[in-house]
Amino acid sequence: MANKLQLISCSLLCSLQLSATALDSDTLRSSLSKPQFEQTLATLSADTSDQDEFWYWLNLARLQQANGDFNSSIHSFQKSFEILDEYENRAKVSLRNVGSFLGSAFLSKGAESYYGKGYERTLMHTLNALNYTMLGNFEGAAVEMRRMEQRQEFWLSETEEKIKEAAEEKAKAEKSGSDLSSMPSGYTMASMLEDPSVRNLANSYQDPFSYTLSSIISSIAFPHENLGEVSLKRALSLNPDVSKVFVTLPQGVKSAQKSPVQPAKGKNAAKGKKGGETPKIEKMDITVVILSGEAPSVKIEKIRFPLFNGANYTSIDLPAFNPPINDISVVTISTDKLRLQPPRLLQTNAMAYKTLKDELIGELSKAVVRATTKAVVAKQASDNFGFFGGLVASLAMDAGSSLADSGFRNWELLPNSGYLSKFEAFKGETFTITMNDRQESFTLPKDKKGVLVLVSYLTNDNIRIDHVAY
Repeated sequence: MANKLQLISCSLLCSLQLSATALDSDTLRSSLSKPQFEQTLATLSADTSDQDEFWYWLNLARLQQANGDFNSSIHSFQKSFEILDEYENRAKVSLRNVGSFLGSAFLSKGAESYYGKGYERTLMHTLNALNYTMLGNFEGAAVEMRRMEQRQEFWLSETEEKIKEAAEEKAKAEKSGSDLSSMPSGYTMASMLEDPSVRNLANSYQDPFSYTLSSIISSIAFPHENLGEVSLKRALSLNPDVSKVFVTLPQGVKSAQKSPVQPAKGKNAAKGKKGGETPKIEKMDITVVILSGEAPSVKIEKIRFPLFNGANYTSIDLPAFNPPINDISVVTISTDKLRLQPPRLLQTNAMAYKTLKDELIGELSKAVVRATTKAVVAKQASDNFGFFGGLVASLAMDAGSSLADSGFRNWELLPNSGYLSKFEAFKGETFTITMNDRQESFTLPKDKKGVLVLVSYLTNDNIRIDHVAY
């Protein structure tokens, strides 16, 4: 039995060591400033230890996009799609396996494979659509936005099954004397999950940013069709601030640019029209997309929790979040004729917290199962080998759990905020974008109908502006 215990402990620790990351979450998120960015991207690109992880390709795709390497970003997003497609196709065979405790019941929450949450599955297509847009492929971008909506269908099925399983596990726990009706004392997310900004969200996976952007992309890709109307209506139902995205020049505003015309003749001359020059208004459509900050990164908290009617205590592990970083709170766009404040339509942190709130009972149920399993193993080791046998078993499981928890990652480089504005300006005009205390200027082309500008704000000293004219 002692040899068996040692073998189990060794195999758990060894397997977890092999899955250790080359660039951990804290290092990755703290190394995005301009002087460090190139090395961070190179290190992540060269990392082969996590290339079977969903979150790895999403993080890499975002860094490549922020570096202006849109083709490579598309490739990395495709890798993440393949991992998620394989998981969803496998889960379709039996949705009962979606919330399965396999792989996490014995050890920890961190031993589970991470396949993203609804908001991440939605936004990976939204950001990839921006890649296609920056390459001038608006039709490809429109396809990505349709895939965004299709991906949500499976998330709904998955969520419904998780809710059913959570209810079943809650009933089992209550029979054994465990109370899952309230958040555990000491859980750092408790107050945040009750915040009005979280409670008032319609759901945890549909964001007005994606639907508004989808409407704009569709209107550019298919200008003679009204394909974006449904998306725009959905965006407005999620957030009425979507109406602030679209701004036109005030009536009567004319360009200073003049164009020569021939002297009026005939009937026009009789009506008093003068020859010479008349104003020629050359307006164009401008869409500005600003992606800023990094979303909350997931972590796992250990919390003491009563089991067996309070007779014994053990620690449970629950997912929680580190706060978002490097975000901006105020955006202003100024032209000669307009001063705009684009609405913040993407709030990734609120969606992450809403998801956690929705899933908390299920997470708590699984955590109690894990805690009970570890307590039973430690008790059996103690009964067979005395106090030190139980201690060794507990230490081995705790060490393995800590290693697994450190490798549990989400899409931590997902932008935390998305600002969107579509307005009119004059060809050749220069406009200024103010983000907190940083100002960036952009000069419009003189020979195009419209421009879509993408601003990636990773840190205050690492801001990139790309654009595509059409």
